[in-house]
Amino acid sequence: MSVGTSSPQAFNPGQGIDWAGRRFGGRCAVVDGSRRLSFLDVQRRSNQIANALLAQGLSAGSRVAKLMNNCAEIIEIGFGVTKAGGASINLHARNSAEEHIYMLEDSEAEFLFVDEAHREQVPAIQKTCGYLRHIVGVGWEEEAVAPYERWIGKASDKDPNIEVTLDGLFHLHYTSGTTGRPKAVVNTHRTHRAWMANFFTNLDSRYGVEDAMVHAGPMTHASYSFIEITFLRGARNVILPRFDPELFLDAVERERGTTTYLVPAMILMLLESGRLGRGGVSSLHTINYGAAPISEENLRRAIEAFGPVFRQVYGLTEARQPIAVLPPWEHLPDGAPREQRRLASCGRPALGVTLALLDEEGQPVPRGEVGEICVRGDYAMAKYWKDPEATAATMRGGWVHTGDLATEDEEGFLYIVDRKKDMIISGGYNIYPAEVERVLCRHPGVAEAVVIGVPDERWGEAVKALIVLRPGAQADAAELVRFTRNRIASHKKPKFIEVVDNLPKSPQGKILRREIRDRHWQGRSRKVN
Repeated sequence: MSVGTSSPQAFNPGQGIDWAGRRFGGRCAVVDGSRRLSFLDVQRRSNQIANALLAQGLSAGSRVAKLMNNCAEIIEIGFGVTKAGGASINLHARNSAEEHIYMLEDSEAEFLFVDEAHREQVPAIQKTCGYLRHIVGVGWEEEAVAPYERWIGKASDKDPNIEVTLDGLFHLHYTSGTTGRPKAVVNTHRTHRAWMANFFTNLDSRYGVEDAMVHAGPMTHASYSFIEITFLRGARNVILPRFDPELFLDAVERERGTTTYLVPAMILMLLESGRLGRGGVSSLHTINYGAAPISEENLRRAIEAFGPVFRQVYGLTEARQPIAVLPPWEHLPDGAPREQRRLASCGRPALGVTLALLDEEGQPVPRGEVGEICVRGDYAMAKYWKDPEATAATMRGGWVHTGDLATEDEEGFLYIVDRKKDMIISGGYNIYPAEVERVLCRHPGVAEAVVIGVPDERWGEAVKALIVLRPGAQADAAELVRFTRNRIASHKKPKFIEVVDNLPKSPQGKILRREIRDRHWQGRSRKVN
């Protein structure tokens, strides 16, 4: 059966799922609370999902969205969409209904899988999203929403053998936008295949049937990158419903977890849990971390608590990790001064990655000077969805411009010193000020708003808003935070709000965001945390 003929045929990643299903058979593949699915279970159920989607009219590149908290269904639905030749969209469970509706409409999604925790968003989605043809309820049902188990139970569990093309759409991943609206990064089968080769090429620790990947963070976020890789290696995907130090440490001990992905805020919470001295983590041989900078002091504490198991991986939505890697053996808190300094580094470029530090004219900067991290290659994004202007701004001269400013030392280690973009990273989540400002300025009492990231010892950065009220208006910080509650995700809400008489501006009237932000970062060696 064939879907799409406009570009050379590609290996459908679903074939890898079938290969792993046959190879590892009855071995445990997925652990979700009391549920345990074998590799054959996942293979068959993903085939049923693929065939059910095809029976309801899915065509090449049709967008299929998932709105759910961490659960086994995220894995089998993702695999099923791939097998059918569709394109997945992971909706972040913490976003608001308004944000989800925008993404569903922008992507022209035709199918939506939604869990019971997000059931209350469905009426607004049904009313607004004109492209949606089918909604499937995972764990619940009502009129016009198909019950998941009955829906897949009617379909064949045989591989539909769908062909895909190299430049066919594989996945859309939304990232917050500097213009106040999220942008979708386009990944094709070409970019996915190149990324997977990049990931496997740079594996520098054991990863096979003896291993278990513990998904501590949202599986729609950075942890998503480890799902397919883990399955293909014959290892177990162990799913936590949410991150909690007790849940995490219990799961590692119970399942003999060997690897995980944590953001710095999670590492700090583990250090503060009081559990680490009581054992139970000896099975962990690799803790991948990233998505935000970590302080050198917290990293030292973590190495002392867990041992030499930390592996930093640098990447971004537009060019998925590993772009640069700092492996465990290069984390040397007791080494020579130049070795200790590496704790502040995000590592050296991964094998197969073309990376350069470029100036404003697109020229490489001399070693030791600050330049923007830029990458190029098939593993990077193809473009932004329906946004040629944003694509042209990010992909210049053949390079994907990350917005991260860094230096490189004489041994090739990269040190991020600032961000060219206004993006805030809090707890590993990317937050763009314009998105928060747009919501704040909808409050009837707000005349102007500027949002910045300020240092925060737990989350890396916290969101702070400076507000100018309209003449005669009154509003306090608590009211303004409440106003944002149902309009943006909770992690994007300002932690601090300061009402000011005016904001500093350029002669052209542009708010001097950098000047405002710099005041909050005085006395620090770098302007990321």
